[in-house]
Order: sequence, then structure tokens, then C-alpha cells
Amino acid sequence: MNLSAELDRCVMCGMCSQHCPTYQLTADENETPRGRIALIAALSTGQFTADATVQTHLEHCTGCRACEAYCPSGVHFGNIMNEAKTLLPKQSALPTLSSQTIRWLRIYQRSGLQKITRASGLLKPLGLAQKENLLPPVPDTPDWQDYYPVSSETNHCGDVALFTGCIANVFDREALDASRRLLNALGYGVQVPPAQGCCGAMALHNGQTDEAAALAQQNLQAFTKLDVHAIVHTTSGCTARLSEYSQQLPDGKSFVGKIKDISQFLAGIEWPTDLPIAPLHKTVALHTPCSLQNVLHQADAPHRLLQRIPELKVVPLPQNIRCCGGAGQYMLAQADFARQLRTHTLDALDNISPAEKSQQKPDTLVTSNLGCALHLAAGLRERGQTITVTHPVVLIARQLKLIE
Repeated sequence: MNLSAELDRCVMCGMCSQHCPTYQLTADENETPRGRIALIAALSTGQFTADATVQTHLEHCTGCRACEAYCPSGVHFGNIMNEAKTLLPKQSALPTLSSQTIRWLRIYQRSGLQKITRASGLLKPLGLAQKENLLPPVPDTPDWQDYYPVSSETNHCGDVALFTGCIANVFDREALDASRRLLNALGYGVQVPPAQGCCGAMALHNGQTDEAAALAQQNLQAFTKLDVHAIVHTTSGCTARLSEYSQQLPDGKSFVGKIKDISQFLAGIEWPTDLPIAPLHKTVALHTPCSLQNVLHQADAPHRLLQRIPELKVVPLPQNIRCCGGAGQYMLAQADFARQLRTHTLDALDNISPAEKSQQKPDTLVTSNLGCALHLAAGLRERGQTITVTHPVVLIARQLKLIE
């Protein structure tokens, strides 16, 4: 990529600055996309070294790609940042969620040790309190079947493949199961290929391009031979990564063409007219993840899906255009910036006007990305607010009595 040419396109503009979350926090030009491209160009030509200052400015980027959405010159900032990460010292990757790790996490929570540890106050001086607060309840994770057929009473519309991911397969299991049950109820058989694995987003954003490519190739081999209408997932951050596999792998175009966010797929198909969706007389706040808005360009899909629930009032978060800070590993690696960005988002939730609430305070925050959900739920717990964070598909499945 010609960084000098990209920089030339940015120099006289700077429109990206007003949409960059880190610039809004710091008012520092080095914390804008334009500033970061200048740093990367200097780094790649040897004018700068990857010292702590340069590395910090680059790693502060949340990867929200709002700059791309508003760039009049079409600068592909996401690709630039991915290349830049290969020039930086590698961050420590998140630990692998092995079956043994998951088992110990369950023991930690269900034995009461988590409550004791939190009450003791030991986590704070160790610098672990914020990270531990992100840990949601660890559910049981039974093995997936390779195929879930529709019932004999339901018209078969075809098959859909379900991507389960790695972290999502544990912490977003309710949304994955709700998706499978809902797809079956709508007439779609669900294939869950056992050879699939991590989407590779964490590796790519950590500069580990070879590992990211290997994970992408693994998923291509697992999914490309399936005869399915679509490949769906519940976490928009992972889905965004899946949708861009062809940038690394030329043979990924067919795979990418079938990738859809679960709300996008469900909102775009015909539903049976006799499906009994129970009314829900309440107001929910809707958070739109950056990956759904700026990469997948499906910001309206969850709202369209939720409109199927009778009597439900859906209120978008005011000014929901800034990253909440729950950007994968960002909320751990850049905890201070992540907290500041989360505060902005949760303040917007608190400031929904009475007219928008219809005099009813939302007790549910709906989002389509697991990282955002974990981050926002932790912030709500810290504030002592009893607001549930859930996935739009879970809300729909409950009203259809497909899950409890």
C-alpha cells in the first residue's frame, strides 16, 4: 500500500478527526486517523522507530473504522492499521479458551470463590479488578450437532451455516442457541461444521498476519463446500472479520459472499404468517456496534428485526456513533481509554429523554456484538444499574417461547 499517496489524500482534509473516538478524548492530532497515517508512513520509511510514544498512539486506535465511513477520499484506514501492526512489537494475545480454562472459570464462579475474591478487595491492588469485572457467568457448553433439521411440521426453506467462533461459543452461547432455534422455526436447517475455528480478528489486530491467514483458511475449508443460503454469526466484530477474508485469501470470495450478520439474515427473509410472537410491552435501548455500522453496513438490521415484536418500543442510544471501547482486546489492553469511551455510551443511555422513553425507563440494552456486550455490562455493574444487556435474537426467541 502506498502510504505516501494515502497521506496526500488526507493532508488537506481531516474530516475523519471529528468522527475519531480517541481524538474526541484527547484533541491530539497524533490520535486522529490522519495523524496515525503520518506516523505509519514515517515508521515504514525508517524516519521513526517504533518507540513507546509511536506505539502508544497507534495502539490507542479502537479499530472502529468510523473514519472510513465518513472519508470522502475512500482511504482504507483499517487495512493501513492492520499493516502497521506488523511493524510494532507484538502485544500479548488473549489466553486460549481451552476446555480446562473454561472448567476452572466455572469452578471459580459456582464455588463462591468469585464473590469472596471480589469482596476481599484483593483484585484492585493487583490491577485485576477491572479485567475480572468483565467476566460474565460461564454457561455450560454442550457439543454442537453437525446438523439441526427443521421439524416435520415446518416447511424446509433450505439450510444455513452457523459460525460459532471461539469466545462467542462460550460467552455468547445463549445468542448462538437462540439463532439456531429461530432458524429452525423459520424453516431453515442449521449446519454447524465441527472443523471451524476462531475468526482470526485478534491475531490480525495483533500483527500476527500468518496466524490470521491460517485461521481464515481453516474456516474456508470448513464452510465452502456446504450447500447453504448463508453463513451467519451473532457477533458483529467476528462477522466483520469473516466478511473480509478475501482481502488475504483470493479464494475467499465465495465464502465472503455468504457471510451475514444474524439480524441481517433474519430481517431479510420471509417469515411464516402464523408464527406466534408474544407482545412485549416495554422499552429497550438499542446500541449499534461499530463493526455492524462501519464494516458490515447493517446498522438498521437489529431494529428491523425487533420491530417484529408487538408493542415493543426500540429507542436507539442518542449519538450512537462513537465507539463504546469494547473493541475486542482493546478493553483489556487499553483499559483507560476503553473506560472513558464506555462512560460516554452509558451516559447516553442515562440521558434518553422522557419523550423517547414514553415515560418508561429502559431496563434492557440490546447490542449485536459480544465485546460491546461484555464491556457495557461490566460498566453497568460498576454503576450499580440493573439493566440487562442482551442480543436482539435472544429477545425475539424469548417472545417466540423458543428459549426461556
